[in-house]
Amino acid sequence: MGGTALTVLSPRTAAQVEPVVVEEMIAEGLIGNAPDPFGWYSTESLPYGYSLDAPDSETGWAELRILDRASGVVMRCAIGLHIFISDLAGRPALGRMAERVALRTEGWVFVEFHALPSAGLLGHLEKAGRCIRIEDCVHLDAPAMAAWNAHPHFHVVK
Repeated sequence: MGGTALTVLSPRTAAQVEPVVVEEMIAEGLIGNAPDPFGWYSTESLPYGYSLDAPDSETGWAELRILDRASGVVMRCAIGLHIFISDLAGRPALGRMAERVALRTEGWVFVEFHALPSAGLLGHLEKAGRCIRIEDCVHLDAPAMAAWNAHPHFHVVK
């Protein structure tokens, strides 16, 4: 799939998180694509979408167990938030939606960095919320994701 994506892992079921995802896409100003219920467009005609998958659809079993133990809950759904083109201007919307979906579903946002994150950046994220580091990636709770969204080096890889 082309474009960029962020994944939120949640202990809630797909049926529980889908209304939240739809509400947050609307709150971001996106407009649903009637023929495709998973397809959405910004007012600038940027194509977005979402998917609801099993938690291990893109996250390895060992990584899920680490996240489950650290968070104290078992992840039951992976929420993929996508922009289907490589447009830097559309990526902050993904970050904001991921933050709000994580907040409302007790989820964790998977963040991959361009390079190994510095101790200063990790400290900044950990001070704001919970940050679970797994190799060169992290899973952020909603407050930590808010700090990442506001960080001057914010980026989305994928």
